[in-house]
Amino acid sequence: MLAWLPFIVLTSIIASSALYLNRHLRTPFIKLKRLTLLSFIWILTAFCYTPTAYNFSGTVIIQYLTWGPVKLTLVPFQHLDIEFWLNVLLTMPLGFLISWNWPQWTWRKIVGLGLLTGLTLESGQFILDWLVHLNRWVEVDDVLTNWTGVILGSLSYRLLARRTWFNWR
Repeated sequence: MLAWLPFIVLTSIIASSALYLNRHLRTPFIKLKRLTLLSFIWILTAFCYTPTAYNFSGTVIIQYLTWGPVKLTLVPFQHLDIEFWLNVLLTMPLGFLISWNWPQWTWRKIVGLGLLTGLTLESGQFILDWLVHLNRWVEVDDVLTNWTGVILGSLSYRLLARRTWFNWR
């Protein structure tokens, strides 16, 4: 039960933020954009900060290092399997939603936020493995794939926003 505590706390923070935004944002369209982004952040926390395991690659053996309760994979690109590509897909909506909410952001901000996303998710899993035995793997590949997903999601939005039939601004 202790391993679920971080997710419960983060859910409470996200729900409080959603209530705050719902009360204080006046424009319905801006409210929709912000609440959609917040909802997706909650989905990311469900994937990354719950004591559950997802295995889409079968019985792949990879080299890892154990540091206390944490399993670390520090060698990137050991297996470019379906799990690798699903991890890119996982953060693409985040990049899309960020660009939808703030289309004026520069590529430098988007690239930096993508890196920050990967580092935050993996360092959070590392810390929570120590504190509550979340039993998650901390991988360099995940930082790289999360980073790539945010960039590709933002690129997708920017390409769609150029189309005349795509009027989500």
